[in-house]
Formats: sequence, C-alpha cells, structure tokens
Amino acid sequence: ASSSGQAYVYVDGVKAATVDLRSATTSYRQAIWTKSWSANARHTVKIVVVGTSGRPTVTTDGLVYIR
Repeated sequence: ASSSGQAYVYVDGVKAATVDLRSATTSYRQAIWTKSWSANARHTVKIVVVGTSGRPTVTTDGLVYIR
C-alpha cells in the first residue's frame, strides 16, 4: 500500500536486504524477497521494521518455506 514502509531482512544474523513495501496500489500475496541455498542447513530469517518516516507500517501475508 502507499502507506507501507521498509523492512530489513537478516539471514543468519547478517543483513541480506532492505525491502520497500510502498506501492501506488495495494497488492496481496506478492513475493517481495526470496533466498535460495545450494545445500540443506538450518538458517534463521529475521524481519525488522525500519520505521520509515511517514509510513512506519509493514504488513505481511505470510512466510513460505519450501524444502
């Protein structure tokens, strides 16, 4: 949505991306960030809301893990 802000994505404690969720129109079920690994292993993904001035809200439909 136009009021959506930014979020940092961390993988295994390392910042992997900054995603900006602002859009002129509201969209649902869109992949906004993806990550692939070449081998099976345990990983941690953390999403941190930046608190973007004027648009501090971040909303997700969900997270998907495919093995």
